[in-house]
Amino acid sequence: MSNSVLDSEYDPIYDQVKGILGEHFINYCFMVMDEEGNLYSDYTNLPIAKMLIKETAEQINSEYIEIDIDWEDEEEEE
Repeated sequence: MSNSVLDSEYDPIYDQVKGILGEHFINYCFMVMDEEGNLYSDYTNLPIAKMLIKETAEQINSEYIEIDIDWEDEEEEE
């Protein structure tokens, strides 16, 4: 179920990644982006991919939601 807008020259790399993941995990999802912003993704099945992406996004958001920035005005320091 790959979704690629990248050149087919990368196919051997993706096949290798899928092979390694498939040896160790029943379900997987991976995404890569090249320097121009083109996206490639692959997964074992769509419901699993959606769940993995959702869970990852929730984990990332929960880790970075509590960022406090104290801006100091340079004029106040003088």
